[in-house]
Amino acid sequence: MKQNLKDPESNYLPQRTVIISCIAAVIAGLVIGALLFVINSIEARKARIYDEVTVETGIPLDLGYFFENGDIVEDGRFYTDVTGINPDVPGSYKLIIEFKFVVTIRKDVILNYVDTTAPQAEAVPQTIYCGQLPDASETVTNVSDLMHVTVSYAGEPDVSAGGEYVFPVSVKDDAGNETIVDVPFTVIDDHLAPLIYGAHDIEGFVGEAISYLDGITVTDNYDPDPELVVDNSQVNTHMSSTFPLTYIATDEYGNSSSVTVNVHLRVRPERYYEPEELYEICDQLIEQYNIYDEDMTDVEKAFRIFNWTYNYIHYIDTSDKIDWTVGAYDGLTTFHGDCFTYYAVCRAFLENAGIPNRLVERDPITWSAHYWNLVELNGVWYHCDACYAYYHEGYYFMYAYNDLNHSDHGYNVDLYSDINVAQDSVQQYVNYQTLEVEDFE
Repeated sequence: MKQNLKDPESNYLPQRTVIISCIAAVIAGLVIGALLFVINSIEARKARIYDEVTVETGIPLDLGYFFENGDIVEDGRFYTDVTGINPDVPGSYKLIIEFKFVVTIRKDVILNYVDTTAPQAEAVPQTIYCGQLPDASETVTNVSDLMHVTVSYAGEPDVSAGGEYVFPVSVKDDAGNETIVDVPFTVIDDHLAPLIYGAHDIEGFVGEAISYLDGITVTDNYDPDPELVVDNSQVNTHMSSTFPLTYIATDEYGNSSSVTVNVHLRVRPERYYEPEELYEICDQLIEQYNIYDEDMTDVEKAFRIFNWTYNYIHYIDTSDKIDWTVGAYDGLTTFHGDCFTYYAVCRAFLENAGIPNRLVERDPITWSAHYWNLVELNGVWYHCDACYAYYHEGYYFMYAYNDLNHSDHGYNVDLYSDINVAQDSVQQYVNYQTLEVEDFE
């Protein structure tokens, strides 16, 4: 019998090929699976990055804006240099975000900075005069916005008539965002000029300084500080004469008023007393004789001044009339003098009390010259004469023009046309016993 003997390993060759093929397939599958896993993971991570993001101006740039809930992928960062991006300025930017997952991955994105926020502003209540509409920018304050802001009136406010108004003011930024602010307006219809008080004729000496504003005050119904101009262009301080001086007061709306007085300049006499020296003597006598109290009205003070002068100055038929200050000094220190002395003493007391008064001279002169006072009381000027006279009893206080006996108290009325001299009598109210002016205002 013949045996056919074979190589025992020859039976295993097909099996080995199958095994190798299987192993290769497994490895290929694993590789492909791994690649797919990586690819899918990369795509999943890229998908978590927004393609485009819009952010309000003013908010600092943050990578997290490009991820849902700010959940940034591992090793994520801006590949693009973003240091030049100003978050306060609207604009669009193409950026690249980079992250690593096995390999470095980049994704193109778009960042938009937009301004959708309207400006903030507060109203500034306005008080103005008719026709003087302020610039709109003056009507708001605390304006806040990242962009340039334009302020304008929303419409055309009518301020031609006085009243209370509310005008809308537009506050708009360059992005078109707008806020309307309602601004309260008080519009004043002012047609009244300022009032000038204390203007009076001024007496001075040649070559000496003149105090033009002494006793002058100005008030206005609206303007707390009206402008006062003193026009002394016609005053020549180097010669004896009378010159016009004009006070001009103007309020901020342009209303104006003026008062003209006279400046009487003369050469200083050899004998002269400063008024302040006389006022000191007056104060001593007021205290010594209890002439009046400071809380009294001007009418009460004046009445007591003329009563005291009538009773305490003794009449003699002569006085030094070189200056009123001399007449006053002599009367206040010697208690003697004529009608000029009575006038001068009363003037010193009145001026010390701040009561306006003026000299009146008899005109025409009949048997002799005579002097007395015009005194402003309650806004009206009255004749007051403290001098004793044989042709009338007592003294005159608050005499009106029609009360005067013009044979002994005649005067040139044209010299006093600038003041309101009382015409009708008020003597029915004047009580010479109690020194009161009763039921009279």
